[in-house]
Amino acid sequence: MEYHDSADFAAPGADALWHGPGSSGFVTGAVMLDYPGLRAPMHQAGWQPMWWYRGPVSGVVRRDGSVFAAPQPALPAADAAGRRLPVWYKADVPGEGLYTGEVTICGEGGEALVFVGRRRLAWRGVLAAGEQITVPFVLDVVPLISEGDTDPWLNPAVDVTAVGAGLRRLWVESAPGTLRRVFLLGDSTVTDQSAAVPYAPFTSYAGWGEMLGWFLPEGFCVSNHAHSGLTTETFETEGHWAIVEARLRPGDWVLLQFGHNDQKLPHLTAEGGYTERMRRYIERVRRKGAAPVLVTPLARNSWADETRYNDLLADYAAAVFRLGAETSTPVIDLHAYAMQAIKADGREASKAWFYPGDYTHPNDFGAYKAAEFISGALGRILGVQPPARAPWLPCGVREPLAPPADLKQPAAGDPYAGYDDAAPLTRADALSLVTTALHLFPVNGYRSPFADVVGASPFAGAVQCAVQNNLIPPAWGADGCLHPARAVTLGEFLAVLMPGYAIRCTVPGTGGVVARARSANLLPEDLPAEPGAPLSRAQAVAVCRRVKI
Repeated sequence: MEYHDSADFAAPGADALWHGPGSSGFVTGAVMLDYPGLRAPMHQAGWQPMWWYRGPVSGVVRRDGSVFAAPQPALPAADAAGRRLPVWYKADVPGEGLYTGEVTICGEGGEALVFVGRRRLAWRGVLAAGEQITVPFVLDVVPLISEGDTDPWLNPAVDVTAVGAGLRRLWVESAPGTLRRVFLLGDSTVTDQSAAVPYAPFTSYAGWGEMLGWFLPEGFCVSNHAHSGLTTETFETEGHWAIVEARLRPGDWVLLQFGHNDQKLPHLTAEGGYTERMRRYIERVRRKGAAPVLVTPLARNSWADETRYNDLLADYAAAVFRLGAETSTPVIDLHAYAMQAIKADGREASKAWFYPGDYTHPNDFGAYKAAEFISGALGRILGVQPPARAPWLPCGVREPLAPPADLKQPAAGDPYAGYDDAAPLTRADALSLVTTALHLFPVNGYRSPFADVVGASPFAGAVQCAVQNNLIPPAWGADGCLHPARAVTLGEFLAVLMPGYAIRCTVPGTGGVVARARSANLLPEDLPAEPGAPLSRAQAVAVCRRVKI
C-alpha cells in the first residue's frame, strides 16, 4: 500500500497533542500520563520520565514556526540542569511496512539530535539558534514482543523526536521496494534502549543497534529485534525469531550478537548449546535467501585489578570465529575492538563509555562508538563505503537522576511498598492494591482485554489477575479501554475490593459497598463516608491493611 503524509508545524493547530491510536500529534508528559501504554518500550519512542515525578515534566511550545519541548512545573530545576527534554511527534501510519521521510528541525544553539522509531539515531550535529536542517530517515515499522508478553504488538506510527532542536516540518511516505534491511538479533547491548527524561547521553543506556542506522549508507534500513536478557535460545522460544523469519527476503542481511546471557546458563556453553543455536540461525537465514553476519559479543569493562584486564567473554568470541570459519560466515570482531579500546583507555577512563556503575551496558557514547566500528566492518563485507560521521566524545552530566532525598521509603517487606502517599488513587493503583490485599497472584503472559494496557505495563499482571477474578466493574471497560490513570472514588475502589473479599470472608449486613465495607470493619474512622468521595493512595492502603484473608 502506497502512503504519504506531511505536517507543517508552523501552521495553526499543528501543535495538537496525540490523543490515542489512529491519531497524529505531539506526545507530552501529560499525554504519557493519560496513556500509560506509551511507557512500554515497544510502544513508544524510547523516552521514560522518572518514576518519582508526580506530574508531567515536559510540554510543547510553538516558537518562530517550530515546536519545541518545554519544561513543566513537575520537573525540578536541579534535574533539568545539564539535561534536555525531547520534543516527540507521533505520526500515524496505515500499518506495518518500510517508511521513508524527512524532518526539518530548528536549532536551539548547540548539539542537536534526531531520533526515529524507538530512539534510533537519524542525525547528530551542531546547529546555531534558529538554524534549520532537513534530515532524511528510514524506519521499519514492524511487530515486536514486549518483555513479559507472548504476542507480537505493532506500534503503527512513525515516531520522530528531536533533542536540542524544534520540529518544523515532517514528511513520511512508503519506502521503495529496493530498500535493503539489516536485521539485528541480540541482547541488551544491541537493543533499542529507552532513555530517562530529562535526557543526558552519559546517563542513558543504549545498544549499538539504535545508533547503527546513522552510519549506514543510503538504501539500507535497520530492523532491530534484539531485546534485553535474551539468549540464543530465548530469542526463538519467546517468539522473536518467528517475527524475523517471516519477513526475511533475498538481499537482506542479518547480524547476530549473543553471549552475554548465554554464558549464565550451563546448557548454552560457548562450544555447546550457544554454537549449535547460532549455527541453526545461520542455516535458516540462508534458506530465506538472506545473508548472515556473526558479531562477537561486546567486551565488558571488567578487570582483575587496576592493571590486568579480565576477559569474561573470550570463549564466546573464539566460538564465533570457529563457527564463522566452519560455515563460511563473515565475522565482525566487536569483542576485540572494544577490548583493545578499553585496555588502551584503562579501567577508570573506560567507564565514560558505559552507563554509570555498569561494566556491561554502554551509554549513548559507547553505543555510538561501537556502531561506528560495526558499520565500517559491515561496509567492507558489503563492498560499500559508510558515510563519515564526526566522533561523539563523552561529555556532560555524569550522575544519573536520583529520587529526592526526602522521598518516603517503604518498610522492607511491606506489600504496599510505594503506595502510601497522598497522590490520587488511580484505576491501575486500585487493581494492584486489591489483588495484593486478596492474596491473588499477578499473571504473566498478559492477553490484553483493554486497548490501552500492554503487557509491558508494570500493572499488567494485576489487571489480568483482576479480569480473571471478575473484579473489574463493567463500566471501567465499556469503551474497550481501562483508562488506568483515571482517579478512583471510594465507591469505585470498594466495588473492586468487596466482591473478592466476600468470596473469602463473611460480610455482615446489607446495603451498598460502603455500608458493607464498614460493617466488615474495613474502613478507618477518618475515611469519608460518601461513595463519590475522592480517594488517595494512602487511604486505599489503610483499607487494604484491614483486609485479613
